[in-house]
Amino acid sequence: MRLSRGSKWFLAFFLLFVAAGAAGVYWLDTNLFREDFEAGVPVEYEVGRGQTLRSVGEDLAELNVIGSAVRFRLTADEEGLATGLQPGLFEFETGMSIDEAVEVLAAGPLSPPQIRFTVQEGLTVEQTLARLDDQFAAHGVDDFRAVLNERLQVGENAPGTLQIPEWVPEPSELPGPDNDPDIEPFEGLLFPETYDVPDDATPLQVLQRMVEQLGRTLDGIPEATDDPGAPPPENGALGGEDTGEPVDELADEDAGGDESLVDELELTFYERLVLASLIERETRVDDERETIAGVIANRLVDGMRLQIDATVVYALGGGPTQIVTFDDLEIEHPHNTYRIDGLPPTPIAGAGAASLRAAFNPEAVPFFFYVLDPECDGTHVFAETGEEHNVNVQAFRDAGRCQ
Repeated sequence: MRLSRGSKWFLAFFLLFVAAGAAGVYWLDTNLFREDFEAGVPVEYEVGRGQTLRSVGEDLAELNVIGSAVRFRLTADEEGLATGLQPGLFEFETGMSIDEAVEVLAAGPLSPPQIRFTVQEGLTVEQTLARLDDQFAAHGVDDFRAVLNERLQVGENAPGTLQIPEWVPEPSELPGPDNDPDIEPFEGLLFPETYDVPDDATPLQVLQRMVEQLGRTLDGIPEATDDPGAPPPENGALGGEDTGEPVDELADEDAGGDESLVDELELTFYERLVLASLIERETRVDDERETIAGVIANRLVDGMRLQIDATVVYALGGGPTQIVTFDDLEIEHPHNTYRIDGLPPTPIAGAGAASLRAAFNPEAVPFFFYVLDPECDGTHVFAETGEEHNVNVQAFRDAGRCQ
């Protein structure tokens, strides 16, 4: 059927009217009651859990992020955001297009604010808590210590308290009297590393992250997979009892031997952690760590006292650069390996990954002694016998002890 000239004119005017009406609706939806604003101003907006697209669109329009809440909802619905909208914090700008705003939401929320903190290798628990205090504005030493004290009081991995590995002995299982002030039961458990945590992390969450990182690091050491839950033996390598016998910095010239005893070393998982802490404090040279581990292993198997200066420094409560004197070697302390047999009862510091690997992989060496190289470059000179060692010690002394 052909339309008459009048019908054609009527249809044309009708379509023009519809188009004008649609344009008017668009203009009203975009501009009615909208105040002037500056485009490009950052706007942070948080989408709540269960919030609808209609609500989000209305909020964004009110914030001048978008011009039309209705068109936003239609576009966002086409992109599947009606069911895929994630709660969280988003960053928009004023004057964005609908497509741009929808794209921001589709990309997902911003990561929560983070705090990055670092704990260096070789620190004690006390020093570690001080480092955390320096890096957390909301938490101090007392807050972190309260977490450890609560775990100590509970005496087990109870809900809401710090969870420690099963292979770590409870304080009551450590050598010496209960509540010995010289024994820090959490020594060596707070793994030294750089961490990123939410800025609202609690002291418990921070310390738990460090303990868990120790476990993950050990999981990456193949040799550390054998029976980690073995409890410390009653007559194992852990020492801690002062025998009261005199000490001597120089070695018995007949001491030592000409072969490695590493294969005869039997240590529990926790004792390996103690060994790792000694390695950490004895050298900063990665290439020496397994060698020093082998020397300590030889001395343990042979029944020689370890006579490690770092344990004396620990007993004195000093830092890595503290100078040890002859009088210091006499200090009565469960960690002073000049006066006790075997390993100290707990680690003396937080060991890094390299020292942990060395503790599980001591090198088979014939050495029983070492002393700092007179060149003072941080390396050590190793010796098989006490006689050789005494010569090396004298050379170190003649060099001024690297002072």
